[in-house]
Amino acid sequence: MPTNTGPEYKKAEEAFRAAKTIDEKITRLEDMMAVLPKHKGTDHLFADLKRRMSKLLKQQESSGRKSGGGPTLGFEKEGAAQVILVGPPNSGKSSILRAITNASPDIGEYPFSTHAMQPGMVQYEDIQIQLVDTPPVTAEFMPTHLLSVLRGAEAALLVADLSVDSLLDDLDAVFQAFELRHVAFVKQASGDRDRVRCRLIANKKDAPGAVARLELLREMIADRFEILPMSSNEPTTLGMLPRMLFEWLGIVRVYTKAPGKKPELEKPYTVFAGQTVGDICSLIHKDFLQNLRFARMWRGSENPLTVSKHEPVRDRDILELHI
Repeated sequence: MPTNTGPEYKKAEEAFRAAKTIDEKITRLEDMMAVLPKHKGTDHLFADLKRRMSKLLKQQESSGRKSGGGPTLGFEKEGAAQVILVGPPNSGKSSILRAITNASPDIGEYPFSTHAMQPGMVQYEDIQIQLVDTPPVTAEFMPTHLLSVLRGAEAALLVADLSVDSLLDDLDAVFQAFELRHVAFVKQASGDRDRVRCRLIANKKDAPGAVARLELLREMIADRFEILPMSSNEPTTLGMLPRMLFEWLGIVRVYTKAPGKKPELEKPYTVFAGQTVGDICSLIHKDFLQNLRFARMWRGSENPLTVSKHEPVRDRDILELHI
């Protein structure tokens, strides 16, 4: 049966063959898997790509490298979580990044002023969340590496522009561009890398006509995901984003202490809701997970609990690990 892979796949395959490093090969192979049409004729090819990916990941692991960003992007995945800003031209993604992070992206009043991915760190209390601005998406243009970065992130913020009458068409073009590559934005995380957890920022809510356009946007989106009206010119609305990200992503901060000493309260370990004491041990050192006998846990009380590695952790728990 013919594969009929199409021109996008062939272009991604050429980029894979030209890749020099393991990290770049993994990124290019992810692009190939994302754009490969899914039908019976491509089943064997997709299985082969998965085998090649498994081999590359083993090579990466044996070389001591970590995935998540990679040198071809110019930055690494870091912080408690990674969230990607996605949207059409001039939607205001770069202004949002500049307003709530330490980044200084180029901002222009013309389309495609963002040429490369730009990370910044959002500070929330004693942790940081990485927010990544990306070049705009249109029906004709998908930024290089965006699919692989998006599929590896914890969530996306889709930014819509309430100041233009083409709002719905621009947003629909973004949806279609991703759907053609088998990636969908969804309300809840599912564990499927092709279904990206998303919230929508309705930006420039202070623009003339924004109220009417917001109502049209709500009709279009219905209950697909939550809409957050705001303006990059209003510090009060943008100031709510760090806490929103923390709560939405279900980030859990856990502090540690050595026996007989005070807890380390400056730099917590971070996991996500539902993860356990064992996951914290893995972050510290693999030997801690293998050799843990028990843990003492302080949870809003002076009296500690004795727990195992299977105990789910909650925000602001304090752990004393015994191995």
